[in-house]
Amino acid sequence: MKLDFPTTNNEAEYEALIVGLGLAGTLRVKNLKVCGDSKLVVSQVKGEFEARDETMAKYMRLVRAVMTQFDECHVEHISREENTKADALYKFASSKIEESSGSVYFRILKIRSIDVKLVAHIGMGTSWIDPIKANLQTGWLPSDVVEARKLSMRALRYSLIDEILYKRCSVVPYVRCLRPDEARLALEEVQEGICGQHLGAGP
Repeated sequence: MKLDFPTTNNEAEYEALIVGLGLAGTLRVKNLKVCGDSKLVVSQVKGEFEARDETMAKYMRLVRAVMTQFDECHVEHISREENTKADALYKFASSKIEESSGSVYFRILKIRSIDVKLVAHIGMGTSWIDPIKANLQTGWLPSDVVEARKLSMRALRYSLIDEILYKRCSVVPYVRCLRPDEARLALEEVQEGICGQHLGAGP
């Protein structure tokens, strides 16, 4: 995972935690133990430290909501010496994309998890696309366990390219997903093209 937006170390720790929880949910894990070397994040999630900063409070609430998808989810603090694999991933995430292209698969997050909105822009209306995009962008999952698992499995069939959702198909590589208003506009354009051909057709 690479973060393509300005962030602090503590925010990056929370983002990694949220994505990790999302991956565990996708694997249908029921009982989870989370180990982290950030004393602040672990203590806030466990309720030992108060999240006075509003950004940290938003992250803490989101993490706790995502954790409800598991039957059991324990968070514990470990030393950095016990977390060498995570440090190696951190170095990879901090490297240039060109240096790692083709060697490791990774996802680029364009927006903070706490900034993801499931409400569409004015005039566009909400759509089935929104939850899938939120999951692909940040690992977001609904608090309901059944719905979270459904969304995790469904999102595996889609890809997000330049903020546009595509479905992976066997016939063609990608099929663009349209919101209801975009679909209507596309149908109108197709219909106008067909009607235009009929009007201009000879005998």
